[in-house]
Amino acid sequence: MVMGGCLTFIVAPDEEPVANSRVIAPGRFPVVILDPGHGGKDDGARANGLVEKELTLDLANRASKILQEFGFQAVLTRNDDTFLSLPERAAIANRTEDSIMVSIHFNHASATSSTGVETFYASEKVPPESAWTWAGFFIQPKVIDTDNGEALAGFLQSSMVDRTQSSNRGIKGRPLYVVRHTRGPAALVECGFITNLFEAQLIANSEYRDRLAKAIAEGVMSYTKSRPRPATLPSLAQASR
Repeated sequence: MVMGGCLTFIVAPDEEPVANSRVIAPGRFPVVILDPGHGGKDDGARANGLVEKELTLDLANRASKILQEFGFQAVLTRNDDTFLSLPERAAIANRTEDSIMVSIHFNHASATSSTGVETFYASEKVPPESAWTWAGFFIQPKVIDTDNGEALAGFLQSSMVDRTQSSNRGIKGRPLYVVRHTRGPAALVECGFITNLFEAQLIANSEYRDRLAKAIAEGVMSYTKSRPRPATLPSLAQASR
């Protein structure tokens, strides 16, 4: 809307420029956006015969299957070996009104002795572009009650350590794009070092990746149960082993 008068201009963009692109999450649980890192021209890390982009997609599919068994709607940002930019990944999560995002990665380091799992959350959230308004000059409104994903990261990290007995590298706030630019809670999990020979041998094992997938699903369920929602979540112990 533009109003002219006494050299005063007020411009306010729509809160949702593409309203039809937003999806209201159905059912009692939030939609879980699983983001397999890398893909297409971006291999991610390569070491000990492993390629990160292949591992992340495999793990996302395993976690998705478990979550769906427990009544969650799980959406993958990519379903094949496709390249997606970071803004495209965040946009997929932001299309759903009530969602949780877990971005899945595997770690690498120049020191081959590095080992363990770690999880990142947003050190600070970035408000959506539609939050900007102009009233003669630029004003960026304060973002209120934004979940930076720290609690989600904590549940995911705890579950991964419990399920895999890996070294606990902790949770950390970082300005990573995919966790900063999502409206809902988001975390990025690093599921082990493929540059570490012992850890790479574990990760290459299908049964071990099942344990990682159960850890991700369990972390999401525990976080969801901790939120003030009326639904009661089933125990992961009921999942097929």
